[in-house]
Amino acid sequence: MKYSSWNSVASYLVENIKKKIENGEYGEGSKLPSEKMLSEEYSVGRSSVREALKMLQAENLIEIVKGKGSFVLSTDARSKGIDQWYHSKKEVFRDLVEIRVALECLAVKKAAVKVTDDVIEKLISINQAYEATSATDITTRLEYDEAFHRLIVKTANMVLLEDIYNRFESAYTEYRIKGFVLTKYFEKAAEGHRQIIRAFQNRDEKSAEQLMYEHIYEVVDDIEKILEITK
Repeated sequence: MKYSSWNSVASYLVENIKKKIENGEYGEGSKLPSEKMLSEEYSVGRSSVREALKMLQAENLIEIVKGKGSFVLSTDARSKGIDQWYHSKKEVFRDLVEIRVALECLAVKKAAVKVTDDVIEKLISINQAYEATSATDITTRLEYDEAFHRLIVKTANMVLLEDIYNRFESAYTEYRIKGFVLTKYFEKAAEGHRQIIRAFQNRDEKSAEQLMYEHIYEVVDDIEKILEITK
């Protein structure tokens, strides 16, 4: 089994389980195989299975019920679930956004004066791959988006910041995926990445910091506008 340089084992599992849901092998309301069974079927670790199931839940394809397992959502539940989920977790979402802004604006400011041409080329390559990925392949686009932001944090070269960010990222992932699904933010994100890259090329730390702030809040504004409509 081969994975691309950016795709994770979890991404591979997500795409395979999605296909089985789409072709009816896992029908609406049906229970997915257990973590242990999926781990054995794909010869992967249970941590990768858990990550994949969380991503599928974040995309509103399944529901994980503690102590019972994972169940495929009906088409109706998928269409209604995302906005209801955001309404129920609005305060937590806002807190997470503020934490993300604090971490990433500091990271991009520090990275702007340390970035090398090699890192800039990697950021360009990641963003191009992001844009080339099908809009329906949310999992892969998410991975490219995360890779872009993770490389900026790494380039800041602050060990404690990177450690905090890595811990935070797992908590924010579900919100990030649902933001992508709910707002169709893909195209705006690519343009935001390009603007940040240009600031890096100019070694302009103030511009990079402001652009990161705007980049994060752009999707937040879109989400909140949609939530106002769905109230």
